[in-house]
Amino acid sequence: MKNIKFLIAKYYFFGLIFLFVFYAVIGEIPSWYTIERDWIEWITTIISIPVIGILAFKYLTKYVGKEKQKYFGISFFALFASWILILYFKALVIGIINSFEFERIRILESLAGYSIYQLWIYGIFGIIHGIIGGYFLSKELKNYEKKTAHNKELS
Repeated sequence: MKNIKFLIAKYYFFGLIFLFVFYAVIGEIPSWYTIERDWIEWITTIISIPVIGILAFKYLTKYVGKEKQKYFGISFFALFASWILILYFKALVIGIINSFEFERIRILESLAGYSIYQLWIYGIFGIIHGIIGGYFLSKELKNYEKKTAHNKELS
């Protein structure tokens, strides 16, 4: 189980590197002004990544033992779904904060706005990260399964 936690952390780190490189390629690396202006979104994203990682760890440990031949599908779904969950976690927190700020419930407006304007980019990142990261994660999960099976035979 400890190895699966390390694998998830490793592939989330690769996803963050991918995101930074993509922003650098299109010339959209955020300035300090942008970070200061949208600090709640940045902090929410930073907090949501480990939370989503824990959920992905529970998902992977649950299904890796059951579905021994479908490692790529499980890996792809875990990485893709984590991007979508990060988006909606951020939308939910921003909606709650805006509800307090504007004194009316704005959670559904926030969820709708994020779905309309940011779901496509998070979906594209999720698909790319899911395909590339899912391929390598599935190979490592197969190797991990072989090692644990081999260790069980020796004992």
